[in-house]
Formats: sequence, structure tokens, C-alpha cells
Amino acid sequence: MTAPSFTIARGLGPLPRMLEAARGTPAIARVFNAEGVPVDIAQDQNRKLPLRSLMAVIERAASELGDEFFGIGLGNAMRPEDYGPAVKYMLAAGDVRTLLRRSMRAVGYQQSGTEFSVSVSNGSVWWGYRVVEAIEVGRRHHADHVLKPMLAGLRRYLGNAWAPLRIEVEYDRPRRWRELEEAFGAPVVFGAPTNAVVFASGLLDRPALVPIPPKQVITLRDLRQVADEQPPRNQVDATREIVRLRLMDCAVDIDGAARLFGIGARTLQRRLAHENRTYRYLVEQTRMERALDLIGESSHSITSIALSLGYSDIASFTRAFQRWTGFSPSYYRREPELSRGY
Repeated sequence: MTAPSFTIARGLGPLPRMLEAARGTPAIARVFNAEGVPVDIAQDQNRKLPLRSLMAVIERAASELGDEFFGIGLGNAMRPEDYGPAVKYMLAAGDVRTLLRRSMRAVGYQQSGTEFSVSVSNGSVWWGYRVVEAIEVGRRHHADHVLKPMLAGLRRYLGNAWAPLRIEVEYDRPRRWRELEEAFGAPVVFGAPTNAVVFASGLLDRPALVPIPPKQVITLRDLRQVADEQPPRNQVDATREIVRLRLMDCAVDIDGAARLFGIGARTLQRRLAHENRTYRYLVEQTRMERALDLIGESSHSITSIALSLGYSDIASFTRAFQRWTGFSPSYYRREPELSRGY
């Protein structure tokens, strides 16, 4: 069974700051809470979250601000390298051709459920990006906010004055389509098979205008070393990530977890059963991993740790901890050598 698509919160970029500047701090909570995404993820953008949730938050922010071109504005406010190591690896390419090849190789280290593509025909290159998973919410704003950094990345090789032959997008032509063309600085073709930047194939061998210094270069070996940070590839791992994410709000209910996947609780239970796991087991496992780390490595009280993990009282936490480890939380803290066994 294919896992839901995941990404990292870096894709949100300055979105919280943009909301705060336009509507004040309460707007951040309104937008994130409406989609069931912890507000604190804005300060911890290395966290994984469902791609659907990221797209929904961008859509909700656009609605909050009444901004039809919010995706473009968000993309304009982000440098390509703000997306993380995968994009830094892409930008270390020596020429445009290698940049495009690297985009197809690197995207899996950034997120699942999306793909870059490259095709060449009749003297033109199509550098495409699309969301493969059937996510309907936020597709236009997400496409716009990716296409702008794609253009910015190409201009590292082709110069700031360069413009593509055209932009192609998968969504239908909006009412204010001429403003969209102005924002992209190129003609836009609507209803295309994929979102793409189209440019002359004679530019493929153009070198970087300012090569990245060697000490800042991200190599494929460097990228592979963060392989454990790749998006989850099955439903069990995806659910663990959701549980970790929602613990930021001290929440562990299955309804809230299922909502982030865009499904119902019973569907989530069936998918986990298909992989021989239960939601309850994954919650307890994830809680205990976090509890062991916090008790062993922090000075927080046992009570505050229990509450942060979504337990209603210390007694419930103590019983669960003893069931998992065979020790009470206080005894585990007093005997630091025990942590070596976990």
C-alpha cells in the first residue's frame, strides 16, 4: 500500500511571517488550527508533515488574506536553497543540464508524491514539476510557489534578466490571467499536463554565473547521509510522523491524525491493520520513545513530560511507562545506565 505523500515544513518558508504582517499574530493560529497543523511547526521547519497539509495551509493562508496570487508571493519570498539540502545539491550543479538532472534525482530526499521531469523537443526544454498524488486542495498555489523558485534557480545560470519562452500550468485559466503572466514575466499556457518552465535547449550547457564555493557544495554522498530523513514510505511510518507532529500540540486522538491524511479514522485503522499495526500501538511506541529521551536528557519534571505527551495525569503515564520498560519514570531517571538499553 502506498504511503501518503510527505514533505518537510521548509516549504512553508516565510508564510507565518507574511500572515502576521498582514493580519496579525492571531491569523497564524487561525490558519494552522483550521487545518489541524501545530502552530509551533512554524518555528521547527525541519519537521515532516503530509504534503496535503502543507498545500492546505498555503490555500488557507491565501483565503485568509484574500490573495489570489499568494502562491507566487510566497515563492518570490523564498530563495531556492531555503527548501533544504536537496535543493542545495541541485544548485551545486555546474550547468543547467546537470541542474535539471539533479532535480529528478533529489526530489525524493525532500518529499514524496511529487516529481520533476525533463523533456526536449523541437529546440525547447520542458522542466516540469507536478504533484503525483491526487490532492485537490491548494494545487494552484502550490504550483505557483514552486515555479517561482525554479525560475530563480535557472537565473543562477542565465542571469536575472533572462525570461523563459513560457510557463505551463496544469490549472485552468483564472479570471486575472494577465496579471499571472506579468508576475511570471512570460506567457502562460493553462490546462497543461504538468507545471513547467519552457526555455530554449541551447541554454542547457550554460555554466553557473557564480559557482558555489567548495566548502558549501552539497554532494550526492552528503545527500545520502540524510537518507534517514527521507519522507516515510509506508502507512506505519507515515502515521508515526503524524503522531510526532501532533505531540507538538499534546494531541494523540485518531480522528485528528486521520484528518491530516484526508481520510476517516476507520480507513486509517484498516490501512494500519493491513501492515499489522494499530494506531494505539504506534501512539504508545512514539510516546515512549519521546518519554525515554526527555526523562534521560532533560530536567523537566515527570508531570510536565507526561502532560506534553498527551496524558491526562501522571498515574496514566506511569502505568504506561512501566508497561513499556518495566521501570517507573522516577527510577529510570535515577539510574542513567538504564538508558543504554533503550
